[in-house]
Amino acid sequence: MELYLEEFDCGPCPYLEGRTWRIEQFSEASLEASVYEQLLARGFRRSGMSFYRNVCPGCDLCVPIRLDVSTYRPSRSMKHLDRVNADLELSLVGPDIAIDRFELYRNYTEARHGEDGKPPVTIGSYASFLIASPLDSTRITEYRDADGRLVATGYLDVLPEGLSSVYFAFDPAEGRRSVGTWSVLRELRLAAELGKRWYYLGFWVPGSRKMDYKARFSPFEYARGGKWIMTSDRGAAMAALGVA
Repeated sequence: MELYLEEFDCGPCPYLEGRTWRIEQFSEASLEASVYEQLLARGFRRSGMSFYRNVCPGCDLCVPIRLDVSTYRPSRSMKHLDRVNADLELSLVGPDIAIDRFELYRNYTEARHGEDGKPPVTIGSYASFLIASPLDSTRITEYRDADGRLVATGYLDVLPEGLSSVYFAFDPAEGRRSVGTWSVLRELRLAAELGKRWYYLGFWVPGSRKMDYKARFSPFEYARGGKWIMTSDRGAAMAALGVA
């Protein structure tokens, strides 16, 4: 597939202090899920109707990462989260606008990023970011408690060989659940239930407070030069990447 890429200067890096952020991007009205899955190894991610990858000057620390559904084994502490969240039921639904999902997303972003100077979340901005998609296989996971109250939502692209996590949001009042970490384990099982091999976690950014946690899920594969490379853990990956 020939890509018509545009470059954009996006200002300060959202992950690592003192660095600049630059992306190249293309948009499509429709794209085959199989094509997007191939692009993941080349560093692309989806945001709404667009696909982008980071091309920041002097930095290539946004590392695509994925887990093998068949071989990943959670740690004892992560298994504990299954008991903490045993009351939550997962449903896989289509990408439409529901008021409780929108309000949960708005509350989550305000709690996490309310002081970042970003404009207020609107239904329009929410829809363009998480509901609009050129893929016909975009889905939403809902996590509801025994009373039917929405606790968390995951936004996924269902691909031929795996599930790609787009975004995850949860009720800020439910922090004790560590539901963000637990959702990875639950969506790994969902991938297995759907007959998928891979769970794509997006970018791992070594040294980033926001993004370094993804390497806790080891072993994992990371992409370099369009190829996936298996590694045993974070330390081995950092050594191979030449990161101090």
